Amino acid sequence: MKKAQLVFIPSPVVGHLVSSVQFAKLILDRNDSFLITILVLSNPSAGSISKYIESLASVHKQIKFISLPETVAPPSAEALSVSVERAFTRYINDHKTIVKDVIVNQVIANDPAPIANREENGQPKFRPTDPDYIIPFYANPAPYRVLPLMHNDEGYETFVHHGRRFKDATGIIVNTFSEVESHVVHALLARNDIPPIFNVGPLIDHKGKNIVRAEDITKAVKTMMEQGGEFRNKAKAISEMAQKAVAEGGSSYVALGNLINQWLENNP
Repeated sequence: MKKAQLVFIPSPVVGHLVSSVQFAKLILDRNDSFLITILVLSNPSAGSISKYIESLASVHKQIKFISLPETVAPPSAEALSVSVERAFTRYINDHKTIVKDVIVNQVIANDPAPIANREENGQPKFRPTDPDYIIPFYANPAPYRVLPLMHNDEGYETFVHHGRRFKDATGIIVNTFSEVESHVVHALLARNDIPPIFNVGPLIDHKGKNIVRAEDITKAVKTMMEQGGEFRNKAKAISEMAQKAVAEGGSSYVALGNLINQWLENNP
């Protein structure tokens, strides 16, 4: 059986690139039946990441990186989608290959689908006088003031756009795990109006390039030590749950296996 080709298109910031690489490594560690290419969009506002790409490419020989220097960071969600589609089309045309799936890495802090539904149902946009908003992914109602992106038209339209596009996907991959965010995971799995959900987290770069300043790490450790055992115990508990989630039989391990099987079953 020939290898299935997967293409990753992370949003043009280093954080998204790091999680994409970690996910690609996770897939290949579980099954080497894939060829993985990461298309790297240029983002002048985020500074040059070419040296970082070079370091990643030198370490991860099984992952191919293709930089697209002419692609810039667009000002809106719609424009970003256009850039992603153009980047993918260019890749297909240049390499004459059949791609099994495309993984677009984006982060949405809230649940965009109900927001899209709100507009489609003719409801008005959010207002400061609105009652606390029920977001399925949140355990408690959220006041308007804690949703900063809702305070302007651009932010609102971005959420509406993502809500609609998520429904067009063949699956949604989430960097979380049920052992620590059970409410979020259960809310996702209970939805029948969105594509299948695959919770594969936590995706953390333990050995790669450190993108956090040394002084920030020192400050965080000092704060942790000074504030007593409560935070240490909680951090230890979460760490143990994360290890169980990615270990054989854990929730993330099973979810990733299901995703890989789905790709392989549809691969000629």
